[in-house]
Parts: sequence; C-alpha cells; structure tokens
Amino acid sequence: MPIPAIPDDPIDTNHGDQLLQLLLQICEDFLARAPAATHHEVDTLLRARGITGGPGWLIDMLGLTRLRLQNATHRDEQGPHHDT
Repeated sequence: MPIPAIPDDPIDTNHGDQLLQLLLQICEDFLARAPAATHHEVDTLLRARGITGGPGWLIDMLGLTRLRLQNATHRDEQGPHHDT
C-alpha cells in the first residue's frame, strides 16, 4: 500500500481525515488477522480500562469510526445539499 504524500498546506484537514481513516483501517485489518495471543493481550488492556467488549468490540469500533469519517468526508466533498 503506497504511503500518501504529505501536502504543503498544513491546514488541510481533509488530508488529516484521510490519514486517520488509513490508520483506523490498518489497525482494524491487523486486529482482525491477529493471533489469539494478541487478542488476549488486547482484551486484557481493554478490561484494565473497564471495557468488556473484547477485541471484537474494538475491531467494530475502529471500522465504524472509519466509515463515519469516510461518510463525513464524502458529504463535505459534495458540498451543501438543499432539499426543495
């Protein structure tokens, strides 16, 4: 997977959203394919923070957050929508 170029404009929030989406997807993909030992460690980490959903919950949250960002970016690129 190619690494996205860093834009000259540091205020480009769309690029920041794209990087965040990429990071979320990488984490989601990694955890979905991780061995049982990794899932156990993630579960231990989550439980230490009071989250009992387990690795499946975390994978779902990563995916849902990524999709929400993609949808928000897609709406922003389309511009304002006016119902008539």
